[in-house]
Amino acid sequence: MSDVLRVIGAILLALICCYIGVLIKKRYKDRVTFYKSAYDFATALSTELAMLKTPMPDIAQKFLQGRKGDFEQMLERWIKSSKNLSEDAFEHIGSLHVLKKDEQSEIKAFLTPLGKSVLNEQLAHINYFKEVFEQKIKKCVDESKKLGNMYFKLCALLGLALVLILA
Repeated sequence: MSDVLRVIGAILLALICCYIGVLIKKRYKDRVTFYKSAYDFATALSTELAMLKTPMPDIAQKFLQGRKGDFEQMLERWIKSSKNLSEDAFEHIGSLHVLKKDEQSEIKAFLTPLGKSVLNEQLAHINYFKEVFEQKIKKCVDESKKLGNMYFKLCALLGLALVLILA
């Protein structure tokens, strides 16, 4: 009876290890999704500002329609804080588990000056960050392929090793 329980326990530990690998892989994919959304928003901003000169909150509201994700949640907080001047939009930016600290400050540097300068400066600012986001997308895709898959395989191998050791 104890042998059966030991095998069941080993299999459960292996499943837990595989699940941890899946979560790590998902985090890398979420980073790609975050930066793709940021790039899409920057593209929408540059188009709307250059062609129609639409106000910033209106562009953001239009962009958010039907979209959900980490970037979109942060953008919603930014819109709310722009309407309520006493609130800081980036007060809870640390809750974005997807981004590293330097990337969080980069996103803050992208959103903070929007709508506070002349049109040409805003377009230059947005175009600069479009290039930055495009580079981040490429980097995150590479990391997702390499590191995400590697960590998943390592966790699966760890689970297999636990089964072999404990069973």
